[in-house]
Amino acid sequence: MPEKDIIEKNLKEYLEMAEYAFKNRKFNTAVTLYYKTLVELCDLELVRKLNKIGANHSERFELLRKTSPLLYNIASKLFRFYRDSYSKEISETTASLVKTEVENAKRIVLGSKKN
Repeated sequence: MPEKDIIEKNLKEYLEMAEYAFKNRKFNTAVTLYYKTLVELCDLELVRKLNKIGANHSERFELLRKTSPLLYNIASKLFRFYRDSYSKEISETTASLVKTEVENAKRIVLGSKKN
């Protein structure tokens, strides 16, 4: 399966499960999965623009900073919430913020794409 297809498949799966977790008030899980959704959106954008993705978060951030500043700003702002989701209790307010920002990133990457 081509890399772009794998990214799109993962994107759909992570987003679907993030929405499910959010609706069921599992905010730590929701934030983790929303961030994974965001990573897939970023990777999709990088594949489109550069035909490559970052090997890790640092490399991804650097590529995004150069090629897609709007996505870079979202990803870097939300990264601490993603890290916090592993060791702290995430509030509904924080989960809602992450959800909204991922929806913004989705519009940036897929806004003009017809499905």
